[in-house]
Amino acid sequence: MLQLFLLTLSLLPWMPAFHCEVTVDGEYSVLEGRSLTIPCHYEPKYVGNEKYWCQGKTREFCTILARTDNTRCMNLAVEKVSIFDDPVQLVFTVTMNGLKEEDSGWYMCGVGIKTWWYRDDIGYTYIAVIHGLSAVHSQVSGEKGSSVTVECVYSEKLRHLNFLSFIHVIPKFSVPTHADLQTGVAFLKFLAPPEDCEH
Repeated sequence: MLQLFLLTLSLLPWMPAFHCEVTVDGEYSVLEGRSLTIPCHYEPKYVGNEKYWCQGKTREFCTILARTDNTRCMNLAVEKVSIFDDPVQLVFTVTMNGLKEEDSGWYMCGVGIKTWWYRDDIGYTYIAVIHGLSAVHSQVSGEKGSSVTVECVYSEKLRHLNFLSFIHVIPKFSVPTHADLQTGVAFLKFLAPPEDCEH
């Protein structure tokens, strides 16, 4: 009986909360070289607790990149990560700048639990850092004869490509009238620079 009691006591620090009280979206995708802001929501009882952002899938083996009691972590390599807690809105936000493909992986929003018999409350998310081209708005509209601006973002690896790309307009309707061509859907493509171009 004593052995069972001691075993129970030894397992207490590993007991999770009955339900997750830190929530975060399960997955994010971002272009390489861009920034990403992740909101982590928590329960009112955690207002005074330390919050942190950790890289990894398990709390015991993750790397803390930022925390609210010391926003400037000792590891100088992770200064691109910042954290801000808003106790009024019950959310702390993490911002990661200059993301690279190797930053892809699992991350955790964590709240430190000060009682020794419970583990920290954690929410998991996966960040996929990709390279490519993306339009800021998937659809733009304008009147016939007017001008429209299409804003595109691209990853770091596309810097060497020729930015003077062309716009190909595809009509929205089956009959390609002049009006249709001017109100069609625009697709942007990058062109590789000529071989004799200097970079």
